[in-house]
Amino acid sequence: MKTSFLSILFLLSLLAMAISCKKDRDLHPNGWVTDPTNLPQPPKGCKIVKTTYKDPSDGRTGDLLWEPETITLDDGRKMPISCVAKMTYTYDAQNRLVEVYEKLLNNLYTRHRYTYESHYLIDYYEVLYKGETEPTIRIDTTSLNGQGLINRYRGLGESYLIYNQDYQLADDSPNRPGYTHIYVDGNMIEQVEYQSWGMRNGEWFAYDRFLRHFSFNMTRPNLPVIHQFRGNESRNLPLKEVWQLESSPDFGTQKVYQKTYNYWYDQQGQVRRRIVHGKPLIGGWLIEDDLSGVGVTDYEYECP
Repeated sequence: MKTSFLSILFLLSLLAMAISCKKDRDLHPNGWVTDPTNLPQPPKGCKIVKTTYKDPSDGRTGDLLWEPETITLDDGRKMPISCVAKMTYTYDAQNRLVEVYEKLLNNLYTRHRYTYESHYLIDYYEVLYKGETEPTIRIDTTSLNGQGLINRYRGLGESYLIYNQDYQLADDSPNRPGYTHIYVDGNMIEQVEYQSWGMRNGEWFAYDRFLRHFSFNMTRPNLPVIHQFRGNESRNLPLKEVWQLESSPDFGTQKVYQKTYNYWYDQQGQVRRRIVHGKPLIGGWLIEDDLSGVGVTDYEYECP
């Protein structure tokens, strides 16, 4: 009985440790939580006014270690990260984005100032490069359609960006068959990053395709749209992204990369932190959106 009793105590202590560790992982010092099941839906009409972006900080020292911390990834690994950019967003009385200021390391910065005219958008762009004392300035003008959305990526001229009935970008190659952005229930489940075209028997065919596939948390709304002139984004929060190549001359047809999205929520149900963790699915794949596949974004809001 004594041995049995001690064994039970040992198992109970392990269980307590496991619960404690899980609690530590699922509860942020700010009171944020990872499970939104019992949270309300976020308030309507809120705008994102500030974001802080962090990525892996291995090798950074001194002034390059800006707001360092250590996070736990979804696979249990500990990852030191630090800030590389802080973005501030300003809106006008019509809730249109009018300025984006990006503060970077080494006192560098970028700034976009947007002016809206009836049929075009003026983008005043300012950037201070490393080693320079004065910023470089560029002014771009981009056409807008009747809904106030850009109808080309840059410049004035013929429209080639097509939007669906929900004002989401559906196609950026209207002179080729099919759509480059596919939606189901308001969510983009497939995006064509790039593809090549050929002719066979008088008909177009696509090859060397790079596709992104997405899955979503259908119970939580997506983050507020910042760049409204680019159209609406998916309706719900993305959970997973898989990259696939088709008829690639180097990799053939296969899935090559995967990203998971994990979130911290405040007690109002708003996303306060997003952790993106990517990893290659095949050997030799080197392309990533974030340094070492890890990107962490914190969000601040302004609500009515």
